[in-house]
Amino acid sequence: MCRSMRRLSWAKALLLSLAVAGSPVVAGPAESVLTAINAARAKAGCKPLHLDARLVAAAKAHARAMAEQNFFGHAGKDGSRFTSRLARQGYSYRTAAENIAAGQKTASQVVASWLKSAGHRRNILNCRMTETGIAVVYQADDKAIRGNAAPLRYYWVQVFAAPG
Repeated sequence: MCRSMRRLSWAKALLLSLAVAGSPVVAGPAESVLTAINAARAKAGCKPLHLDARLVAAAKAHARAMAEQNFFGHAGKDGSRFTSRLARQGYSYRTAAENIAAGQKTASQVVASWLKSAGHRRNILNCRMTETGIAVVYQADDKAIRGNAAPLRYYWVQVFAAPG
């Protein structure tokens, strides 16, 4: 890897890689999430998830919206649901699901949190899902969301789907 590429943040490197290659590329924390999720799926007898650029884009858009618009939820402030965000990316699916999290600083923390939650775990271990998109957005100047004493700063989204 060239010296200038090492200076880029993992998020900038991801965006640069996507722009150059035009294919789904995961770097840094998102790569760690995918590795851990696929390990859990393997233990449950599921095949590994494969990245899809459209799902990565949908996950990134929602993570960015939560960070920049200071909210945490599956529904966007514009009323969008994950299914409409998939449609915006031109992704047709038979089945789909979304996991979100906020506040976890590392991939291992977010995966552990999801695996402890029945609904999130069900999405992760759903063997019908074959593709995924993963994103994390860090908001340095984040403000505490109502009901929270401190800012969350880290916003995670993982979208799961089986193409239709």
